[in-house]
Amino acid sequence: MSLQAEQTELRDLNYPIYLCTSFAPLINQPLLQDLMSLFCQLTIAATQPTEKMLRAVRVQWWIDSISAQKGQNSPLLDRVFAHLCDNRLDKEKLLSILEIFQNATFEDSAEELLELSWSAVFNYYCCLSGNQADEATGLLGALVSHIIYEPNELEILLNNNKLKGKIKIINSIKTQDGFIKSCVHLLNLSKNKKLHNYTLLPMRLFFHILLKR
Repeated sequence: MSLQAEQTELRDLNYPIYLCTSFAPLINQPLLQDLMSLFCQLTIAATQPTEKMLRAVRVQWWIDSISAQKGQNSPLLDRVFAHLCDNRLDKEKLLSILEIFQNATFEDSAEELLELSWSAVFNYYCCLSGNQADEATGLLGALVSHIIYEPNELEILLNNNKLKGKIKIINSIKTQDGFIKSCVHLLNLSKNKKLHNYTLLPMRLFFHILLKR
């Protein structure tokens, strides 16, 4: 069975996050995958260029496009606009998150603001999907951000004793949403240096979702 456009785009941007979206309720998957693709693109734009101004310009392009709601020869933007037209997304809320990404482009170290951005992303997904947005989901989003732009550093970060309290809070999340549960498991796999084995990753996530109540 061929993949949908939103699945293919997210798979190419970030395979672990793509796998996690496949465990979300079926009705939420297209919207979630487009959101994850959008914020992966913004994370790349805010971190990869070495020049701050270039990073800012790239993020501003997304902000301007969504503000004007005009096509820019981008299938992803077209799908985001469709979600906005269907009232599945709120433009002002979306732009408020994009502004945090924009602020990150001006920092020498964008880590703190990217964590804040992804915390907002996860809390927004919870609101859209009817889940409870709280400290735990915000912490989860903040740490998941590292999977996007510095997965190798994430292993070191998660094994830092200073994060024990935060990891405990994240592991206490109680939800039936497969996306949230699989993202929590991504962190545990990374902590145990198993995240990079993409061959076994789908199976590990599947059995976690199957057995974790």
